[in-house]
Amino acid sequence: MIDREQIGIRIAVLRKKAGLSQQALADKLGVSAQAVSKWEGGKNLPDIDIFRELAWFFHMTIDSIVEGDLLFARKSAQKELPAGMEALFPDAERRGLLRSLSTYCTDTELDSIARELSRGNLEISIQAGILRMEEGVPQEERKVSIPAGILGENTLRETAPYFAKVLGEMTGNTEPGLRRIAELMRCPECGEALSMENEDNETICFACKNGHHYDVTDGVVYFGSREIPGELWSLYMRNYQDYLREQRHPGNPRYQMGAVPCSEVRWQTLKKLRPRIILDMACGTCSGLKYDLQRINWPCLVIMTDVSHRVLKYNKRYFSEEMVNPYVDIVCLACDCARLPIRDGCIDMVVSNGGFESMQSKMMEGFREAYRVLKSGGHAVYNISIVGDHASENTKKWEQLYYSLNSGYSLHEKLFDIVEWEEICRGTGYSVTETREIYGELPAPEGDIFPFENEIMQWMGEYLCVSGK
Repeated sequence: MIDREQIGIRIAVLRKKAGLSQQALADKLGVSAQAVSKWEGGKNLPDIDIFRELAWFFHMTIDSIVEGDLLFARKSAQKELPAGMEALFPDAERRGLLRSLSTYCTDTELDSIARELSRGNLEISIQAGILRMEEGVPQEERKVSIPAGILGENTLRETAPYFAKVLGEMTGNTEPGLRRIAELMRCPECGEALSMENEDNETICFACKNGHHYDVTDGVVYFGSREIPGELWSLYMRNYQDYLREQRHPGNPRYQMGAVPCSEVRWQTLKKLRPRIILDMACGTCSGLKYDLQRINWPCLVIMTDVSHRVLKYNKRYFSEEMVNPYVDIVCLACDCARLPIRDGCIDMVVSNGGFESMQSKMMEGFREAYRVLKSGGHAVYNISIVGDHASENTKKWEQLYYSLNSGYSLHEKLFDIVEWEEICRGTGYSVTETREIYGELPAPEGDIFPFENEIMQWMGEYLCVSGK
């Protein structure tokens, strides 16, 4: 007997693993999206000519789609579980369960299921009934729940399609991070709450009750932000290969100075506080937090914010493919960081690796925004460029050279010493700010020529600050 529900599940699996929407598959087959939806829902079956096209398109046989034979299993589950996912489950039983589900789930769905299982938010089992009879009359009935993880391989193969279908409906097809951030969002236009909408079960967006609408494009929630005029810095990364070269570049040795590098000092703070929600302010290529992302070993949502949709699109790909951490969900928001689409008092920690300074004329607005979104008891952990002493001859010479540069360098209006910066923190509302010098100001050069063409603030000292709300 043909099982239409199972056939529908297999068609949906093949479509999603090919990266196609229902509409896209329908266009390729010359049918309506509603027809594809009915196939996948088990309501109708394709006719024989469409079955032939499906088999050809997905490099299958008709039998493998109809019967779900070993060819289907091998084709649709092409690889073992990712190492990070394996690490979540030391027990072989649950790993076996996930492998059986991988045939019928996309990578995103499987990742979502794995995280929910590891957090104890899901239990998967089958129900068996035992009926005691006397002379053909039911006397007593008991039900027993059998954990799916202990089922044999053959039983798992038969039941996995049904488990996968229900799990997909329960966890949704959206990334875990997008579901988690939905409750934290507010509309940057009107301040109303944003809710996540899954249009056509394919297109995801966030919208408020006043009709403001923000799409998720290339995995990034896009709020229509634009880079600062004249400072379209991300355009030098023309493609993803350029981005990878930037990620793998060793960086300016100046920013790696100090007896203990800034990245290590910051990590020790994160490890001590173990925040569950981290907001990376004006993150760029995430050159700071990426060293921490490799080491976080507690459940954590990381929100990357930047005005550039381009760089966030590349961040999303890079951290999903090359720096996967099973404990961390990542969401990217392309937005104005001086007007974050995040409600008051919901973030455990704001981090910034030069991000506040990169906002240039909006630096202080961004700093105040970080304070606004932090929970009471939350922390801002960031590095800041600091001059040694305005009264010293060394600092005076540097300031003279710095302010002699033309406006094309996007100069900061104010250069702070550490006492002035601590006063800024108090004025913003922080109850306490701990500061640690990473390295000091460089000796000023002789002559009247400013020595740097790029990264023009590298002559300044660096402090790592932890400001508590």
